[in-house]
Formats: sequence, structure tokens, C-alpha cells
Amino acid sequence: MLQRVGHAIADWTLFRAAGRAGVWLAIVLAILVLAAPSRWGAVSLGSLVLLVSLILVLPRAAVRRLTSSETALGELHEVHRRQTEAVQHERRELSVWVADQVAKDRLTGLLNRTAFLERLDAVLAQADESASRAVIVVDLAQFAAFNEAHGPTVADEMLVAVAARLASVLRPEDTVARLDGDVFGALLQNLPRELAQQVVERVQVAVGSTYSVAASQYDIGAVCGVVTINPLESLAAPDVLRRAEIALQNAKATARSVVVFEPRLEQETRDRLRFYDDLARALDSSAFTLAYQPVVHAASGEVIGVEALMRWSHPTRGNVSPAEFIPMAEASGQIVDMGLWALRTACRQQRHWRRANELDLVMAVNLSARQISDPNVVDRIAEVITRETVDPRAVKLEITESLIVEDNAAALEVLHRLRSLGVRLSIDDFGTGYASLSRLSKLPIDELKIDRYFIDGIGSEGPRETILAASIGMAHGLGLPVVAEGVETPEQLGYLRAHDCEYIQGFLFSPPVPPDDIVRFARSRTLMAMPRQHTTDADPDPGPAVPGVMPSLERPLPRRLFVR
Repeated sequence: MLQRVGHAIADWTLFRAAGRAGVWLAIVLAILVLAAPSRWGAVSLGSLVLLVSLILVLPRAAVRRLTSSETALGELHEVHRRQTEAVQHERRELSVWVADQVAKDRLTGLLNRTAFLERLDAVLAQADESASRAVIVVDLAQFAAFNEAHGPTVADEMLVAVAARLASVLRPEDTVARLDGDVFGALLQNLPRELAQQVVERVQVAVGSTYSVAASQYDIGAVCGVVTINPLESLAAPDVLRRAEIALQNAKATARSVVVFEPRLEQETRDRLRFYDDLARALDSSAFTLAYQPVVHAASGEVIGVEALMRWSHPTRGNVSPAEFIPMAEASGQIVDMGLWALRTACRQQRHWRRANELDLVMAVNLSARQISDPNVVDRIAEVITRETVDPRAVKLEITESLIVEDNAAALEVLHRLRSLGVRLSIDDFGTGYASLSRLSKLPIDELKIDRYFIDGIGSEGPRETILAASIGMAHGLGLPVVAEGVETPEQLGYLRAHDCEYIQGFLFSPPVPPDDIVRFARSRTLMAMPRQHTTDADPDPGPAVPGVMPSLERPLPRRLFVR
């Protein structure tokens, strides 16, 4: 509006014409005023001069002011425009930066799960039936134990190193992401099917190689789940990733390094999840029981203890093998509560036997790697021993050799604390984990228990028999007694006795049996005799067999069998 008024005034012909003429007219009128014959006439003329000046001169000034204001307004408008563009540019840059930060994993710099799914969705939207694509999900083996052993700082450095290793072995057009914790994902595009397996193997080898982290060398394995994308299938990104994760879970459950997704795996996964639910409810429903297998002195035949072994009677599947449900309990973490229940139940049974003056045996209970990782494991075990009022020296905890192969400082500390409670510690499944002699010499252990794999090799004249003899000699060199498990034949027993193996356990004497059967064995006063290695027709009839025990047992059971 002001601009239009200013232009109208500036275009007014009268004021354009009155520029200089108006000034001269004012001068002439002023002279006339001075020459006026009377004062009132001078005043009249002066008023006239003033009026003419206001009419002719002031509008010109107003026009100049309006013009200068218009210029100032234009300059202000330009400044505002430039500032607005700068702000918009900064907003765009900030938006790009925020989007980039939201899409990336802060630790590794790789894409996160959300961004990976968006990238996968975009690839799936490309309707190219000739394109070959695959998704790989990689999980680091035993990374939770690595984290607990070395701390979060070293664990984070390991994750960064793994991310760099993955990115280095894949092509620029492939997408690598950190999906969750120690789980990584890779999207492979335009990959010939015959090369897919090679890429997976390359990824696994790269991830499983030695790492230099925190001035030390570490080896960490990898488990892979793979799904190839069928262009004819209409699948969303979450469905594709879920299939790769199903393959990964199957690989972990079956102890395989790589599994490629198949439709049948979905049903198996659903069955496994139901199985996990049943496993979680088994403790509450009293579906678990303990069976006890005697441990016998090889030379005298005396029972010196029993091993408590878990049994599960499933409501629809019947008796489930421990080889099936124990690994699942380990994987789900339920083994912590199950192991504590087994220890409590075994200690309660031991107290019952002792108070009834029936048996006084060393009670062996397995302790899993997950239990060792539990920060409260020592306190919980101490509470059980105190509450059940058992002698801690009559309790033996068996741990697998694989737990002590690596220099696991945290596990070693737990073992020392357990030993301080007064309980005994045994290395179970010895020979399968390749623990070094120097490593064994540092452990607070009381005995070695040799895996049945090497007992089965007796008589084969192969490397297993050689390793067995060397293991017994090594244990004796460390001052440790040896228990051989899985002894089933007289020939195996003879070999073990010849090599001074102190204790034996196996079906040659008894399978795992309910606690009442252990008592009946004791009352029969025939359980602890050595089985005959040769029988003839002239041998006397041993009498009725005791269930679960060989009928050819001779030696009577001692009244006190607890060996301190």
C-alpha cells in the first residue's frame, strides 16, 4: 500500500513540475513580504509563502522518504530471504545427519536392525526374477561367556573387530548390519547361486579367525543361518529375516556351524518353543526326578559315592533323554534353576540316607557352564548346603573340561570360592576339551573324570587307548585320582585296574536307578563286590538278581563308605 501511495505521489505532474520553480516562487514571495507596506500584509504574505512551501516542497521530501523506505524494505526482504534459505539448508543437513545416526549402530558404525529391514524391503520391492539374493545371520559362539570373562570393554572391541572383518569380506553392493548384541546380518545381492555357499564359508572363516584385541589374541567361532530369497515369493523383510533367524536357531540347537532355511524348520522351531515352555513348567509340576548311579572303587569294589542324574517324564512324550533336554536347558538359561533344584534334591536325599543310617556316600552333582556364569552361584550353593545340613566334604561338583580350557579368570575365581566352602571339585568329560597340563595344575580340583569315549576305545589299539593311558598318568602326576565313566565290560575294567584307575562308574555295575534301589543294593550286601570276569558251570548260583545290578556280585557292602 505504501509503495502504491509513494508511486502515485511521485507520478503527480504538479509536483514533478514544481521542483525548482517552487523554490524560486518561495524566494519571490519572501521578498514581497519584506516589501509589504503593512505588518498584517507581511503576515498574510508570509502565510501564503509557508502554504506554498508546504504544498510544493514537503511532498517532494515525503516522496524521497517513501523511496528510501522502499529501498530499505527491499534490503530487509533480501536479508530475510537469505537467512531463510540458510536455515532451511541447515535443517536439511541436520535431518540427513539425524537420519544417518538413527540408521547406524553406535558401536560398530554398521546399519542397525531397523535400517537393515528398510534396505531389505527396498530390495524386495525390485521385481527382478533373475536376481539372486540371500540373507545371512551370524551369531558369535559363546560370546556371553567371553563378555563375562574379559569385561564389556574388551567385548566391545571384539564386536568392532568382527564388524570390520565382515565388511571386509563382502562386496560393496552387499549390506552389513549389527542386528542385536553379538548377532550380525548381511544382505547379498546379485549373487550367483553356485557362489552363495562359498560366500557363507568365507564369512564363517573370517569371523572365526584369530583377533588381536586389547593386546591379546582371541579365537571366537561363528554360527550362521542362511535364507535364499525366492523372487516369486511375496515376502516382507521381517519374514525373510525371521527365516534366517530360524535357520540360525536350528544351527545352534543341532550344534552345526551353518544351516540353510527349509520350510520344515518352521514346524521344528514351533515344536522346540513348545518344548521350551514344557521345560519351564517341569520344575513346578514335579516332572523332574533324580536317578543315582554308583561310583565304585576299582580295586575293592566298595561304593564310595553316587552321581545324581536328572530325569524328565514328559506328560505326552514320556521319558525324555537328558541328551535332548539338557542342551536345550543350557541354551535357554533354565539350566541354572534346574541345576540348583538337582543339588537341593540330591543333598536332601543324602541327608535322608545318613540319618536313616543306611548310606553315607559322596554325592556328585553336575554344575553347568551357565551356572558358573551366574554371579550368585556360590552363595546359592552355600545356602543349599547349609539349609540341608550336609557335610560340604560329602558334596562333589562336576564341571566340564571345556569350561576351563580357556584362561577364564572369572570361572577360576568361582572355583576357588566353591572350594573354600569345603566341597569337592571334579573335571568331568576329561579328554574332550584339550585342557593343557599347565592349565590343570592351576585349578583347585580334586579328581579327573575321563569321558566314556576313551573307555569305549579300550581294546581297539588305537589313539583313544593311548590317550586314556596318558590321561591317567597325567592325573596321577598332578596327584589327582581318576574316575572312568561308561565302564560296561570286564575287559574295560581289567584295563583300568591295570593302569591304576582308582574309581569306575558304568552299567557294568549299575545304571542310574531310583534312590530306593540304591538302598536295596546296600541291604543285599552284594552291591560292592567285583563282578566276575570268568564264569563256569561249576560256579554257584548267585541267587535272585537285584534290579539294575549284575547278579554276579560277591563282596558285602561295608557299613561306612564315606571316603574323606
